[in-house]
Amino acid sequence: MSQDDLNKSVVAHLFLAGKPLVLNYQLMENRLKRPRLTAAQRAEYNRQLSEEGGFLTVADRESDDPLLIHFRSENDRYTMRVVTPGMFFGFFLSMEKIQSAAGETVATGNLVVTQDDNPTRFYMNALGVGPQRLLNVARKPLVSERAIDEPVVETVALRKQDEILGPTYIYKNESRLENDPQRYFSDTFLRAAHVIWDPVPVEFGVQVRGSGIVEFSDIGLA
Repeated sequence: MSQDDLNKSVVAHLFLAGKPLVLNYQLMENRLKRPRLTAAQRAEYNRQLSEEGGFLTVADRESDDPLLIHFRSENDRYTMRVVTPGMFFGFFLSMEKIQSAAGETVATGNLVVTQDDNPTRFYMNALGVGPQRLLNVARKPLVSERAIDEPVVETVALRKQDEILGPTYIYKNESRLENDPQRYFSDTFLRAAHVIWDPVPVEFGVQVRGSGIVEFSDIGLA
């Protein structure tokens, strides 16, 4: 890894309009701590805790603990990995196609945790103070040993993996509970009534907690 990549690799929190980004697992844990819950709320929160915990969303309150994320730079493209201790520690955040409640694979990719060693990478306009735009980048191609020996093929593959595909969008989940909205992050603009805003890249706030991290084990929690 180059010194430039070393300097740009950080551990950080993400915020949206002042509210921290969390995994749905964290959101459900916090909701279950509310002093007064209906039976329907408790059942739904527990269901999501066990079945739908692994997607990125927005916390209910500004005071909730944000997800801690390791941004590992590679040629100004970042892989995002969960650093918060818990069941998803060490998982990548990646734009993955998931299954609907009907068991059908959706057409859009959602920002979810995965143990896949070839996750989506992201490009940020700048990783520092102020709003940052998170753009999706092509996945690393799985180049065969034969292809590596062919300079032209390797050059094309490397160029392809650095291609910026498009912005990250946000949209609202049609929750079973009307008063408990959730937000999803998608790689596709959905032209539907529940979309929050017209297609522009989501602007995040970034709070850097540490810098210069090269290997995940260097974080000290593995």
